[in-house]
This record gives sequence, C-alpha cells and structure tokens, in this order.
Amino acid sequence: MHAFVWHPPAQRPLAGAVLEPKRAENVDATVRFGLLWHEGDALAAEQFISSLLARVPHDAVAVDLHGVPAGAAATWLHWLGPLGFAPRERVVLHFDLSDVPPLGLPLILEGWTLESDAALRRLYASAERLDVSDAHWSWRKRHGGRFEPDLWFLVRETPDQEAMGYAFVHAAGDRNARDGFDTKYRLEAAGVLPEYRGDSEAARRLLLTLLRELAGRSPFGTILTEADANDGPWMNILYALGFREVGRSRTLERTPG
Repeated sequence: MHAFVWHPPAQRPLAGAVLEPKRAENVDATVRFGLLWHEGDALAAEQFISSLLARVPHDAVAVDLHGVPAGAAATWLHWLGPLGFAPRERVVLHFDLSDVPPLGLPLILEGWTLESDAALRRLYASAERLDVSDAHWSWRKRHGGRFEPDLWFLVRETPDQEAMGYAFVHAAGDRNARDGFDTKYRLEAAGVLPEYRGDSEAARRLLLTLLRELAGRSPFGTILTEADANDGPWMNILYALGFREVGRSRTLERTPG
C-alpha cells in the first residue's frame, strides 16, 4: 500500500488517498485506490488527485467501492466525476468447460493477426459504440491478462462473409502450459454488431462457439467473466448457457479513451 496526504503548511490534512499494490494477474497499468477522503474545497481536492495521478504512470484508474456506504460513494463520484470517473457495477460469473451445452450451428472463429488488427478494432468499436483510441486499444489488449493473439477472435457466419462479432479471451499460467486440462480462462469482452442484436440468437451462438473452442483446448478448464449488472440481455444469455454468479464488484473507473 502507498498512502498520500495533502497537508498544507500550518494547516490540518485536507485530503488523502491510498493506492493498492498492482494485482499479479493484470499486465496493464491500472492504478487502484482503496481509500479516499477530503475536507473542505472539493475543487482543490480534485487537483490533489490530478497531481497524484500525473506522478503515477497508468493506463486506467479504479476506485474500489466494496464496503463503502452509499453516501460516501456518492461524495466520491461528485468529487471524481469531473476527472472522467464513472460508476460501474459488475457481476462476476463462472463456467466449467466440462459442462458445455450441445452446440447447434457453430460460427467461425478467426484468430488475431497483425493484418486483421485494424478490422478487429473497427468491429469492436462498432459493436460497443465506442471511439476506440490508440490508448484504449492498447489497454484493451492488456487488461485482465497477457495478450494472446490466438485467443482474440473475429467471428464470422461463413468464411466468405464479413465478421459479425468478436471475443477477447486471456489465459492464466505459463504460456507453454496454457492449454492444459484445467486452464483458467478469462472472457474479457465479447459482442456482436448492432444489426445482429434484434434477438439474442447471434450472441448466443457466438458464446456457444467460443465455449466449444475453449473446451477443446482445455476440457476441464474454467472461465471467469465480468458482466455489466445493468446489461440485462447479456446477463440473461450467460445465465441461460450455464454461467453462475460468484460475486459482484462496485467501482468508480476511468479508462483510456
């Protein structure tokens, strides 16, 4: 832990922040605050956080709200909102690859290549309705685990059709032993283009195809993923496929782009 205090000369301390150590599973540079407080001038406290973050190299910033009362969380959001922080609540879900349901009509997964990087970036931006900057794309590749090109997929219905979806996966452990019998995978993100969201079938087929691919690599492996608690349709698909909730997280976050 690293603690920082704003203590003007001849005055009492006016603000403070505690930074958590970097998590071993994250190769991105995410600054995580475990505790924040300030008194008096919120604008001056905002400048304190800005100056602190300017001293700490980072891709993203997260403030853990676990155990933080609603009133304090609202105060922190009022304080940090002007700096680009937004509230997030996520559901942590687990899936055993030994329980992959019968697969219907599979889609085609095409692993990342240098030549397909730009197309994958455009598809991700369109699917998520984001303006994907260089900083965001770099962070996306490293968030949640080491970038593994063969676990980042463009998804097509047939080989001669344009891609209609994507899936980004990370794997824990040594690269040489990554696809063992019990590999722990992390589904970082997945989605389909807006025109395929009229019903849940396209997203369901995408996830089923991905589950079958990972089960083929690691038949007794597991998948963890985090879903936006407010994204009811996506949550319903995950639950229907057999994902089960194992936890929840609440944070204030600022991500690149």
